[in-house]
Amino acid sequence: MSLTDSPPLTLPRATRDIERAFEDLARFGYAILEGALSRERVASLRARVVEQARGENAQGIGFHDGKANQRIWMLPNKGRIFRDLMLDPLADVFMGRLLDKDFLLSSLTANIARPGGVPMYLHTDQRYVDFWTPKPLVANIAWMLDDFTEANGGTRLVPGSHLNPDRIDYALGDTIAAEGPAGAALIFDGRMVHGTGSNTTESEERHAVLSYYCRPFVRQQENYLLGFDPALRTTERGAVLRRLGFWIWAGLGRTHEPGEKGALEPVIAPIGPMDSEGRPIDI
Repeated sequence: MSLTDSPPLTLPRATRDIERAFEDLARFGYAILEGALSRERVASLRARVVEQARGENAQGIGFHDGKANQRIWMLPNKGRIFRDLMLDPLADVFMGRLLDKDFLLSSLTANIARPGGVPMYLHTDQRYVDFWTPKPLVANIAWMLDDFTEANGGTRLVPGSHLNPDRIDYALGDTIAAEGPAGAALIFDGRMVHGTGSNTTESEERHAVLSYYCRPFVRQQENYLLGFDPALRTTERGAVLRRLGFWIWAGLGRTHEPGEKGALEPVIAPIGPMDSEGRPIDI
């Protein structure tokens, strides 16, 4: 199947109209919301991403996707600026509509597309589900920290693929590049086929932070129960902990009886085997 087999589409452009963005999401599987971040937030986030990327490279732990692109994982551990971003009101507006309330952060990562980077393979963010779903189970916000262009590796998208129940092997020629100004948010349905583009510029780097969210019954991509900094666990806001999954939801995640509610805490003294008189036994 190719996009050339279908009538030409008037594809979404960057907009400041939230309702228009929802219309684009429903029809095409993605929307570009301009002005999602102020210039000051863009500058601060970009500086923190650049600094962290250089620091991880200096320590020999930088993760490189292909020969040029770099990714930074587990951003909730790497600065309050990232924890604030995962609670941005726009996440509530869009993820609340796409995934219903009580959605979780599945992962928070950064993607730096550098010159010479090869295109990422085309995929959907819920590719681990082996059947099509009439509603998305996951969804994503790519916060643009630079202008996104086709030349610098703007995310490749297959418009409308989120509505196709058949698993199709799309080709790069079926895609378009998401383009928008720094500070815009690329919001996309987890069923839509996409992938990082190829940066063909001589010296331009393209930075983004990816807030990947899921419904509260879906297993998260990053395991915050094990990986979130224990020091932050004791000091962070309840809203952060809830979004990271440190909360019982509809009986899921509990450590005791089904009616257990509230925040999760490590089990210090688990109930072990006992005899009929209630005395501990070793079996």
